[in-house]
Amino acid sequence: MDSNKILNDWNRLIEYVDKHSTGEQNKNIHRMLTHFEDRFIDAPASSRPNHHNCFVGGLLDHTLRVIDTSLKVKRMFELLGVTVKALDSEVVLGAMFHDLGKIGDLNEPYYINQTDEWRRNKLNEWYTFNDKLEPLSVTDRALWLLQHFDIKVSQEVWKAIKMSDGLFDEGNISLYRKHDTYNILHYIVHFADWMSTIAEKQLYKQSTDTDEEPDQSTITKTPKAKKDVDLKIENLKEKFNELFPS
Repeated sequence: MDSNKILNDWNRLIEYVDKHSTGEQNKNIHRMLTHFEDRFIDAPASSRPNHHNCFVGGLLDHTLRVIDTSLKVKRMFELLGVTVKALDSEVVLGAMFHDLGKIGDLNEPYYINQTDEWRRNKLNEWYTFNDKLEPLSVTDRALWLLQHFDIKVSQEVWKAIKMSDGLFDEGNISLYRKHDTYNILHYIVHFADWMSTIAEKQLYKQSTDTDEEPDQSTITKTPKAKKDVDLKIENLKEKFNELFPS
């Protein structure tokens, strides 16, 4: 993903924040995003290309896809005659923060470059998990980050983030068996996340069917590739600074 695409994605994220949050909530979301600005430029959404969005800017792209899809899923429920309690702003915030834990904590990223040649070449593992982090689930870390930056969300948004992995998280099974037909935001965000992940996997497969395998050196940052990637990142940071001066 080139720097212009990442910049456009960042601008779209900021637009969603400003459209769907106000007051202290808006201020604190901006404060959090400013803290993680550089991290968002780098962050992938997964550790392997055959999972989904395993590339620089992948988490940002996935987040926007889930926001867009969540709003469409809400509309589909409404077209079916379902009363959806959640406001669009709650849908956006639940989707926006569902994978926030993949940013990592305040100082450490969630994913780091895989330096084990065997795992990279044999398992196609471009990234690995950062063992410097506390062993929290992605959703629990997301909720911790929100409370750290004093970003208050409704109970429905909190629940949607916590349950965004749906039945893929065994801890959610009992809650999903209680068929709540009114507070359905957790269904909306989960469906959107799952649909977006399927789309991203297919996009990757289509790219490998027609193109050569992406150069892993751009991910693992060998000396020559690292210089090129760092230069692109530096140029992108300069653009951010022009748009969002401190």
